[in-house]
Amino acid sequence: MTNSSGFGQTEEEKRITANNLAQAGQAAREDSGQNNNLYRTSNALQNSAQVQEYLTGIDFRDEGRGTGNITSETDDLKTTFLPDQSFGDQALLQELTNKQNMLNMEVAAELDRVNTEFFTDLDIRKAQSVAGETRAGQRVAGQEARAGYAEQGAQQRATGRVMGQEQRAGYAEQGSQTRAVERVRGQEDRARTAEEGQQQRATGRVMGQEQRAGYAEQGAQTRGTRRVEGQEERAGIAEGGQQTRATRRVEGQEVRETDLQREMFRRYKEARDYGQAQRGARSY
Repeated sequence: MTNSSGFGQTEEEKRITANNLAQAGQAAREDSGQNNNLYRTSNALQNSAQVQEYLTGIDFRDEGRGTGNITSETDDLKTTFLPDQSFGDQALLQELTNKQNMLNMEVAAELDRVNTEFFTDLDIRKAQSVAGETRAGQRVAGQEARAGYAEQGAQQRATGRVMGQEQRAGYAEQGSQTRAVERVRGQEDRARTAEEGQQQRATGRVMGQEQRAGYAEQGAQTRGTRRVEGQEERAGIAEGGQQTRATRRVEGQEVRETDLQREMFRRYKEARDYGQAQRGARSY
C-alpha cells in the first residue's frame, strides 16, 4: 500500500490509499450485523484512529510544521504516509476529512446502537433470569408450602387419631372404674342395709324386752303407788277426821270462850254504863 520513500506515489495511488483507509471504517459498519459486535466495533475504531493520525499529519503539514511522517499500524502491516505539497493532495485530504467525520458519526451511532442492544439484551436476559429464578423460587416455595400443609395435615390427623384413641381409652377406663365403684357401692349399701336391718331388729327386740320390762315395772310401781296412795289416802282421811274432830272440838271451845268473853264484856259495859249513869245522876 505504500512505498518506502513516500514521494513515488502517483495521484491515483494516493486516492486508492485514502479510499482504502475510509473503507476500513465502512467495512466495520457493514459487519456490525454479525455476532461479535463489540470486537468489530473495536476494529473499526482502530481503523478510524489510523485515518485520524493521517489527517493529523496533514494538519501539521498545512500549519508549516514540517512534512513529518504519518505512520499507521495494524496487526500485520505498518504503513507510513509521506504527504507532499500538491493542491490535489489537499483536496483529497479535505474529502477524506469529510468522510472521516461522517464515518466517526456513523461509528459512534453504531457503537451507541451496539451498546444499547448489548445492554438491552443484558437487561432482558437479567429480567428473564430474575423472572425464571422468581418462578423457580415461587414453584419451590409452593411445593414446600404444599408439602408443609400435607405434613401438617398428616400430623394433625395423627394427633387427632391418637387423641381419639386416648380419649376412648380414657372413657373406657372411666366407665370401668365407675362400674367398679358402683359395684362396690352396691355391695357396701347392701351390707350396710343388712347390718342396719340386723341392728334395727336387735334394737327392736331389746326395745321390746325393755318396754315389756318397763311396762311390768311400771305396772308394779303403779300398783305399789296405788297401794301406798290408798294407804296414805286412808291414813290421811283418818288423820283428817281426827284433825277435823279436834278442830271442831277446839272451835267449840273457842266459840264458847268467845261467847263467854263477849258476855263478860257486855256485863262489864252494862255495869260501867250503869255506874256512870249513877254518878251522873248524883252530880245533879
